[in-house]
Amino acid sequence: MKLDDLQYAPEHTLSAPTIVHRVQRLRVRRGSIRIGPLRIPPRGLLLSRFDLPDAEVGYFAETPETAIYEAMARREVLSLSLDHVGKSAILALSTTQPLLLLDLRPHAPAWPVLQSLRYGATQQLALEARNNGYSGIVYRSAQQYGADCYAIFGDKMRGIRQVSKELLVEPGSGGLHRSAAAAIHGSKIQFNP
Repeated sequence: MKLDDLQYAPEHTLSAPTIVHRVQRLRVRRGSIRIGPLRIPPRGLLLSRFDLPDAEVGYFAETPETAIYEAMARREVLSLSLDHVGKSAILALSTTQPLLLLDLRPHAPAWPVLQSLRYGATQQLALEARNNGYSGIVYRSAQQYGADCYAIFGDKMRGIRQVSKELLVEPGSGGLHRSAAAAIHGSKIQFNP
């Protein structure tokens, strides 16, 4: 999939400051790349929708609940455990500079590939967007209807600062973060406390 395949390619400027959210594991996985407060999978894995072969990509959402849908309460997940959820936190982050994004939100209804598991096409589009000067992509969540998500490329993540970090499971009581509870309930995933 190329930019030329799109009937139109609108731009979206993510202004500064804008608050975005991300689910992040508490224990860093081997090989993760540190970019400020972020722990990003290494470049070249090509495991997610807009991954690049030669740069890290960070995924963010407009709300904490959407971030949890994207990271944990995905369509293909059948069950979650309290132990699994408890290994992560929700970060609130702020942009410190405007980011020029390719806006794929208007294309979601006409291009099912934008929400499918056929990542090769969307990864090719991300590479072309980055090579045309975009800092990332804004797109519709495939997990939560109508919600916006952001894929930010490489060094552009250096302009993102942490505002807060909240555990998804409260130590001791085992209480779920309100956004985790809402996403798990809304997705109808079997939850094993």
